[in-house]
Amino acid sequence: MVFAVASACGPSSVPDVTVKFDGGDAAEASVVLDSGPDGPAFDPTIGGPCTEDSQCNDQIPCTFDRCDRTIGRCRNTPDDTQCADPIHCNGRELCVPRLGCRLGEPVTCQDGDSCTVDSCVEDTKSCTRVARDVDGDGEADDHCVAAKGTDCDDLDPLVGATKTEICGNGKDDNCNRRVDEEPCASPRDDTCSTARTVTAPSRVTLTTVAAKRDFSPVCSVGTPGASRDVVVKVDVPGTAGDPPRDLEVYATAPSGDTAVAILSACVPAGSSLACGHTKLSPEARARARSVTPGSYYVVVTTQSETTVDLAIDLLPQSAKPANEDCTAPKVVATDVPFDVELVDATKDLVSTCTSETGELTFAFTLSEPKDVTLVTSRTRGSGSVVASFREAGCTTEARCRAGSVPPLLARSLPAGTHVFSIAGTAALDANVLVRTSPPTVLPPNGSCTAPPVITHDSTVTQRLATYDEIRTGCLPGGPSAAYELVITQPSDVLLVARFPQTEQGAVSMNLPSCTEADQIVCQKDGTPARVSKRNVAPGSYRVLVHDERGENVSLGAFVRPTLAPVVVTSDGCGDAATIPATGGFFTGDTTTKGPDFPAGCDSVGATPNGANDQMMKLVLTERKRVIFDMQGSSFQTLLDIRAGATCPGIEVPDACYVGFRASRSFIDRVFDPGTYWVQIDGHAGAVGTWNLDVRMLAP
Repeated sequence: MVFAVASACGPSSVPDVTVKFDGGDAAEASVVLDSGPDGPAFDPTIGGPCTEDSQCNDQIPCTFDRCDRTIGRCRNTPDDTQCADPIHCNGRELCVPRLGCRLGEPVTCQDGDSCTVDSCVEDTKSCTRVARDVDGDGEADDHCVAAKGTDCDDLDPLVGATKTEICGNGKDDNCNRRVDEEPCASPRDDTCSTARTVTAPSRVTLTTVAAKRDFSPVCSVGTPGASRDVVVKVDVPGTAGDPPRDLEVYATAPSGDTAVAILSACVPAGSSLACGHTKLSPEARARARSVTPGSYYVVVTTQSETTVDLAIDLLPQSAKPANEDCTAPKVVATDVPFDVELVDATKDLVSTCTSETGELTFAFTLSEPKDVTLVTSRTRGSGSVVASFREAGCTTEARCRAGSVPPLLARSLPAGTHVFSIAGTAALDANVLVRTSPPTVLPPNGSCTAPPVITHDSTVTQRLATYDEIRTGCLPGGPSAAYELVITQPSDVLLVARFPQTEQGAVSMNLPSCTEADQIVCQKDGTPARVSKRNVAPGSYRVLVHDERGENVSLGAFVRPTLAPVVVTSDGCGDAATIPATGGFFTGDTTTKGPDFPAGCDSVGATPNGANDQMMKLVLTERKRVIFDMQGSSFQTLLDIRAGATCPGIEVPDACYVGFRASRSFIDRVFDPGTYWVQIDGHAGAVGTWNLDVRMLAP
């Protein structure tokens, strides 16, 4: 088996494991069919004469080629999924008869409303429309009625319906069409001249209500132009000749984005002795090292008006940690807990686990092989501890984990010195234990080397608490289990992973080596997470289930011989397309259809029949487990199953599913014998192109 890199629709690093659909001569694909009184119609899927499939090679890799013996001609059916890349926002790639793969039209998401800022979000594969907020204060212009705007001056970030009226400034700060009315507030600690003075150590509660932005420290909140700040003068007691000490400040707001800076002089653009901010965190921390007695200024910045508790402490003089990077990791003992302060560490190392702080490095030595577990707990601050074992040389990561459950495990580390790093998703202190235990080996499904085989159309369960991450890049830090999936003929593969409702997990399909470069398809999601791949070539593959906390998970692998896509053009009950008893793969487009049927899971307040929809019919003569999967659809789908001898039937309980997430609508349940109507719809008026994979299984 030969693997090639797909390049029909632009560069891609995803391995191409599909069989090329080839059969017929494109030059012969010019059949005109009689379409009735309106004249002839051209069917580009029809090729030359044939008596068997082998005569139908059209040299177009993305068409499904066969001999249609009912008309004695080749039929070359385009399959857009053979052209699809992993990127949603660049548009839906198309398989064009006689031409092959062509780029799709990029998703612009433009709705023609000047009151919204529209963008395509790749993570959710959907459009977002954010109310226009010119001044960045979190309130839309009140001229934008549909967007529920409340800001009567969208050029002033201090004005809005959620703001407090400020006394005596001649403005309608709270947008109630009155000026300087009671109750109103006056700024406190807003400028150098009004700053209160405290002596360190101290605790003080501040408020940024009525304050404006006066300072420009080297670090700030996400939207500095719409921020507000207050300042406190801090006196460090002592006399000349007293030993220097560290001045630390810790600002905590109830919510929102907060930053804190220590200045040597109270000037708007004064240089910061220390500055602290982590993205979207209500807590901020800064430490000015080796300060002498005198006056300093602490500037607290918030994104919106709020109260802030400020802790000011004097600590023994200390130098910035020397274990910033791989050159000088701090040596620690095994099986003895120690504390880590992430105050002013800088980012020096690359990790697949996201952190907002810098990291500190540590080293320990083993005299014999051991299992090593990094047990971490946060002792101060917010966010999660990020632990990372480093490969020899330290610059490359071996494995990582964000959070303390389950702790990061490295099995059978050899005798010698090993390095790890500690960082945080926010400013924090942590307690760390390098716990050793006798060496163990990975279970067979703990790696991709020789995992157990998962049989077709079966589901396996596994607890991942003692498993390591298999570093495919699908879910960094998440424990993983691997299985071998053997394909003996071109097949359509659907993988379904399930984990606890509160967890994020992932499912992936990979080549046998399971490196990041060998990842074929991956989906991170809540339960159930799914991936599908059509027309997979015969061979041995690895399918993996991942869970962020190492909980109980399941993985289902559903495989069938590749089927040609069926284009559904029908609209309502009168011409409803039929789903065969064997299932199939269907595509369509609701854009030009009518809104014929309501749905119980559509948004409240939607128009009576909701979005444009299409109807399909399914007749079951025996009890069946049926999987409906709408991955690859271009919009937020709604799938509604109805039952009844006549269309549209009555909605089946718990069989209406809105595809809010990137993987779209999904229904997996057992149905009794009967006639069912499958309504392909859109949530809240959404329309577009859709895919529907239907699989029939034993109940």
